[in-house]
Amino acid sequence: MLDSTTPTASDRPAPPSLRERKKAQTRAAIVAIGLDLCDTQGFDATTVEQIAAGADVSPRTVNRYFALKEDIVLAPIDDFGHAVAVALRGQPDTGNELRALCGAYLQVVESEADADGLRFLHQFLQTQRIMRASQAVNARALEYAEKKNVAVCEELARRMGTTPDDFLVKLVAGTWQTLCHLAVADTEHVLPTSPEAAVRVTREAILRAYHGLRQVCGAPADDTPGFAAPAAR
Repeated sequence: MLDSTTPTASDRPAPPSLRERKKAQTRAAIVAIGLDLCDTQGFDATTVEQIAAGADVSPRTVNRYFALKEDIVLAPIDDFGHAVAVALRGQPDTGNELRALCGAYLQVVESEADADGLRFLHQFLQTQRIMRASQAVNARALEYAEKKNVAVCEELARRMGTTPDDFLVKLVAGTWQTLCHLAVADTEHVLPTSPEAAVRVTREAILRAYHGLRQVCGAPADDTPGFAAPAAR
């Protein structure tokens, strides 16, 4: 008899169908063109018609994938947040949920770099620049932050044995969100030339912020393998 924990064929997710792959490709093209246009000519100056033309689809197709133009720009944040929530489920249960979030975040960064090279970092930085230049995108980003936190908070609550609206769950999620924002902003002057360099720069920035928070809180150094503090700059 098979052990109940042994994955079977029925446990594994079915590979995406041709239709699903085509939809994902269309969505990715819309996001890439939308980010390029909004980053170079400005969010307000970019129209849905321009994005549609660049992605070789109709404006109606763009609107079918994204309700608002702001959602196109924020798609990388949305996708990344959901991936982190999924990765968090596989992190060791040590009681240190900030470290677990750190591990999940770095896992997603590494997997994205393996799959897409520098694209993930390039698009993430594009989103950050557009957000700072557009009040409309920045306002919508606040809603996205709440949406992203829902998935993360649900997993944190499961790990912590409580509910997603528990204060401590929100405190951990909010602290991590702020830490990541500051870490990413601190790397914008760096232009990695390879996926490996992108992962290294991002990893060092995240770990520097994580250890910096521990330091100002008076917590002992975290020497867990894989989480060592980067060398001082």
